[in-house]
Amino acid sequence: MDGAIDHRIIVCTLCRDVPTGIRSGETLCVDLRSRLAACHEPAVAHGFTVEGVECMAACARPLTVAFQAPGKASYLFGSIDAEADAGDLLRFARLYASLADGWCNSGQRPPRLAGKTLARIPGPAKFPGNSR
Repeated sequence: MDGAIDHRIIVCTLCRDVPTGIRSGETLCVDLRSRLAACHEPAVAHGFTVEGVECMAACARPLTVAFQAPGKASYLFGSIDAEADAGDLLRFARLYASLADGWCNSGQRPPRLAGKTLARIPGPAKFPGNSR
């Protein structure tokens, strides 16, 4: 990464916490921005933007968070607890920034996220016929 912001963390702001009914997406966005800014790794501190969107269509598993970057696999996590999972989301951001193609298996992801992965969408193929 050359210091430019090219990684995105996208948080659903419409999702409601099941037990409380509270929408915690905006709060999570603020928390993640703060945690990223405090990170001592430039690729993480300056390489991510955090955006809120009103729906990612994973309503059965609120709160949802996605990671995207050009040329990398994208991830969608669901059933996120804004307070309890924020640290592991930051740990995943560190991992994701370090992966050239974004590809990792569930054992590499932070423990609280391993069972919360809803989708891993492969990045664009580098050449015709490329498959995993």
